[in-house]
Amino acid sequence: MANLVIADVCNMKCAFCFARDYLGASNTDSISRFIALDVFEERLDFLARSGINEIRLIGGEPTLHPRFPKLIAAARRRGKHIVVFTHGLLSETAMACLASLPVEQCTVLVNVNATRFPGSNNDREQAERLITLRRLGPRALLGFNIFETNFQLDFMLSLILEAGCHKTIRLGLAHPALSGQNVYLHPKQYPVVGNKIVRFAQVAADIGVKLEFDCGFVRCMFSEQDIEVLHQARADVDWRCNPILDVDLSGQVFHCFPLSGKVQTQFSQDAVADELRNQLLERTRQYRMAGIYKECSTCLFKQRGECTGGCLANVMKRFRHTTIRLSVPQSNLHSLALSESPNQFRQ
Repeated sequence: MANLVIADVCNMKCAFCFARDYLGASNTDSISRFIALDVFEERLDFLARSGINEIRLIGGEPTLHPRFPKLIAAARRRGKHIVVFTHGLLSETAMACLASLPVEQCTVLVNVNATRFPGSNNDREQAERLITLRRLGPRALLGFNIFETNFQLDFMLSLILEAGCHKTIRLGLAHPALSGQNVYLHPKQYPVVGNKIVRFAQVAADIGVKLEFDCGFVRCMFSEQDIEVLHQARADVDWRCNPILDVDLSGQVFHCFPLSGKVQTQFSQDAVADELRNQLLERTRQYRMAGIYKECSTCLFKQRGECTGGCLANVMKRFRHTTIRLSVPQSNLHSLALSESPNQFRQ
């Protein structure tokens, strides 16, 4: 898996966005805010070398690229399954391009709680998004980023039924951006969120809609009974935190955008995804011994490899990442993780 940044701009202002500060600090030259066609071809070569058959386009907002249809055409010539991450408020050019793709060759992940005005519930935006969903039909897969405990998910079920979207909802937890400020869900709130997700999974399953977990979920936010309910609802549950490989316009390869500016390596002409991923795994290895809670260090789920311990951005934030260097011996970090007091790193 690898995500390719093709646009360093976005016309949304989501409070939870972990790439917002990175985008705000990037070059303001309009020419350099979008990937060049020749560079895009190099990224396609990278995917081919790495044996990756899926091309995942991100931003910013990827559909703002002025030559978006040409990028899609280049990806199709390489036989790639196309995945586009978008807020769903598309120009007619981008909309027509995506709606013309065969359903089996395209997935458009629409973030349905993206907004131009943080903290608002804009009816006009949702009306625009519904038009997009209707035109995309089964190409569209709804996504929702949870950044507070007061959230509602039921409205997505009516969107799916009305627009004929893919009967899957991808749920993500908003994680902290180490390079700046964003609104995110604190790990202390995870059990409350978990309870609401379980209840929603049952309702969704009744109409044939299943849930899919994005990265950063932890096993302990659900009880054994909760896990059984999720399995009965056919939810795709997972507890992963691995290097996604977000490749930006300048050739920086981030572990993921929440860690941009903190954990990254450089893209090269002969780069292969597995090698880049191993580099980033090595650079984060010591942090992976801990987790988002102090209890993670002795958790059986984590020891057995059933849970990764949650988002690394939360782990590094918990340890005040500026005070723990990657050169710290493993034994020292392990001792620190075991001996910390309950409130030492909590916020």
